Parts: sequence; C-alpha cells; structure tokens
Amino acid sequence: MSTNIWKNLVVETQFATELTLSGLRRLCSVPTDPALVQLGSENLNYALHVGMYSFSSGLERLCKLAIACNVYAETGSYPKLKKYSHRIGDLLDAVEKLTHSGHGASKYDEEGYLLRPISDLDPDLTKMVQRFANGAGRYEHLDSLSDNAAEVNTYKDWSELAERASVSAEVHRLISLKEAMARAMESELSDAGLEATAANAMEDLSVPMFEPSVGVVLALFRQVRWVSTILDVATFYTKNDLPILSEVVAPPFIHSSEDFFNYSIARISDDSVVAEELDELYERINEREADLDDEDRAESPNAAHG
Repeated sequence: MSTNIWKNLVVETQFATELTLSGLRRLCSVPTDPALVQLGSENLNYALHVGMYSFSSGLERLCKLAIACNVYAETGSYPKLKKYSHRIGDLLDAVEKLTHSGHGASKYDEEGYLLRPISDLDPDLTKMVQRFANGAGRYEHLDSLSDNAAEVNTYKDWSELAERASVSAEVHRLISLKEAMARAMESELSDAGLEATAANAMEDLSVPMFEPSVGVVLALFRQVRWVSTILDVATFYTKNDLPILSEVVAPPFIHSSEDFFNYSIARISDDSVVAEELDELYERINEREADLDDEDRAESPNAAHG
C-alpha cells in the first residue's frame, strides 16, 4: 500500500469521526416538547438539520470505511463504494454481512459490540436517517419553496422518535450535573466581575440538552459504536499496510452509552470529582446569594416597617 493510501485512510477516518461526533452533540439540543416550543425554543429547531447533516455524512463514511477495510483485509483489494450512494440502510446491512476474523474480535465478545444493535426505535430511526442522507431531508426547506408537494418531515419524524426514546437514570443524572456545572460557573464568573469577558464561553457551555433528544442520540450512537468496532477489528493487525484505526474511533465511540455521554457529549470526565467540587461550590454560592438577599432587604424602603 502506498504511503498516500495509508494517510488517506487515517484522514478519512478522522474526518468521519469528527463529523459523527459533532452531529451527535448537536442533536442533543433539539427541543421536542410542544410546551418548550411555545415558550420560544422553536428557534433551536434548526439544530436538527445541522446535527443530522453532520451525523448522516459521518455515519455513511464510517460504514464505507468498515466495508473497504474488511474487504481489503480479506482480498488485498479495495471495493468500489459509490454503488451505495447515501443509502444508510443498505450500508448498515452491508456492514452486518461482513465477517470478522481479525485478532481484535475476541476483545469485544463480552460487550457484544460486534453485533448489530437492536433498537426499539427501528426501523423508523434508520429510515429517518436514510431519508435525510438521500437528500429529501437535507434539502426539504429549499425544496418546499418551489414545490408545494415537498414534504418537510424531519422535525416531525424526530419528535415522534423522541416521544418513544428514554435514557437511563445515570444519563439523567449526568444531564443534571452538566446543567449544574453551567449554573455554577456562570455564578462564579459573575461574582468575579467577568460576565462580559466570559459571555461567549458561557454561551457554549450553557447550550441546553433535551432528554428526549438525548434518548434518540444514544440509539444513534449505538449504531456508530457497532460500525466503529467492526472498523477497529478490520484494521487491528490484520495487514501490515493497514493503519490501526482503533486509535481514531475507539477513544470517542467504543464505550458504554453512559460513558460515551459522560466523556464525549457532556464532557464531564470524572463525574464523581465534579460532583464533589460542585457541592462545595454551591455552599459558597448559596451563602453569597443569602447575603445579597439580606442586603437587598436592608436597603428596601419598607425594611424599617417590617
């Protein structure tokens, strides 16, 4: 294999990984509760198309990499991949038909990551991703400008999936922990007189996460983990001229759902240490706010008549 092909495989895997991860992160901030939409959160709905555009492209590329590297490991030649186009469902089916004879297969036997995940949201989930990837979803708003019959269904489909999705108690706790982190940092920065200085950083940190959308994201993640694991095994010392691509896909993707959410979405890392730090910090914040309340009452014109 030429040096260029080696580099191209690494760069394409890095590209696909970042696209996928960026998409999953963005999709967590899609509001689906009608009450939230009525309160003004509807202006966040475009996050669905940003996230789906990135995610569907990344997943497509990861599938094609898994197929290409598996076939090369077995035959010494790379297959033509254009025939799959953007048909995510066909790509996932093709990945499922691959055999796994690499040295790395046994390390995932216990976790079951080499088995195609079964989701209560399928087949609707995969159909929605494929519809978007094929163009019907990606261009639905533009298509609707000149075609009254064009269907603008991505948000509706996502919301229906979100109604059926759920998260574990641990993910629910991590979402609350991330929100507490943002509130604590905002309070501390404000107390330090850095509200304007930190405004942009706080805007990024305070992007909301909506639990129903997180539930859909974790179902999508499990598809990504499966494909990434197959790509890992296909390149784990199977051929001397294949780069070990687990070094790219394993750090973000080959984890349990809870660990993926913790490390790659909420980006909390050691949540037990963060929780301890926040407990101490909120004691100071509560004392500070109580002192401010006392000062406000003391300065109130009606305080003397209390």
